[in-house]
Amino acid sequence: MKERRALGAVLCIIGAVLGIFGTIYLFMNWYIPSLNFEAGEPGSEILLKYIFPALSDVGIVAGVMYAVSAYGFIVGTTWASSLAVIAIVLALPATWFINIPFMAANQPPIFFPLFIPNLVMFFFLMLGVRRAPMRRTLLSMFTGMAIVTCMMNGIASWNRIINVGAPLFILVQRLNWVAMIGWGVVTAGIMLQPKGWMRVLGIGAGLLEIIVGYPLGFATAGTLGRFSLFLLAPILSTVLVLLFLSRRVWKRLIEPKPKEEPSYMAE
Repeated sequence: MKERRALGAVLCIIGAVLGIFGTIYLFMNWYIPSLNFEAGEPGSEILLKYIFPALSDVGIVAGVMYAVSAYGFIVGTTWASSLAVIAIVLALPATWFINIPFMAANQPPIFFPLFIPNLVMFFFLMLGVRRAPMRRTLLSMFTGMAIVTCMMNGIASWNRIINVGAPLFILVQRLNWVAMIGWGVVTAGIMLQPKGWMRVLGIGAGLLEIIVGYPLGFATAGTLGRFSLFLLAPILSTVLVLLFLSRRVWKRLIEPKPKEEPSYMAE
């Protein structure tokens, strides 16, 4: 089905403005003050010193990708929507996490004005521009949530390393980010065109997060005496792995058209 290029160009121009100018504005106005926040947890201010610039880098890169994608839509290239997909997969995690340490320090979630429009653009891109089926759109949304929660576990583990230095956090910190990268590839692939290897990669990424995430969650829940946010990533990964284990469910979720070649669902 033919893409709506005019809508794609408008969305990408908005994404470019938000990603480039919005990120620069927020960083220039909030980075120095954020270094003096009363952190919600000891060590968070040290983490914020490095995470804020790193995520701002990702946000600006996503904005540049949006700009190039807008050009592609305008001149009628075949790669425009593919680049827009990559941009949005980068933009959503980059504009989400930084809100958490801000709210923990009783500060406004300054990146929500960037995150929410990107989330809306995700649905417009999938349903309006690419005209993807709703079930595939929702599946990519949930795998995108897995990206964010795995990233959060990796950053939070880093924070615990600064504060506590327990061997468990040192062991699993990087592996959460490996799972995040795996889910990132799966999410972009589902948004573009699902292939059989993406189902297998999703099982691997989910299994890795299950292995490293549940021990983190149970250990911190026992210490805190309440539900631990470390459990979000492994719980979501468990649900996705159970879905991906069934080829029939996979095929149903991505809704292949009868005229399409079934090779992307094969092992």
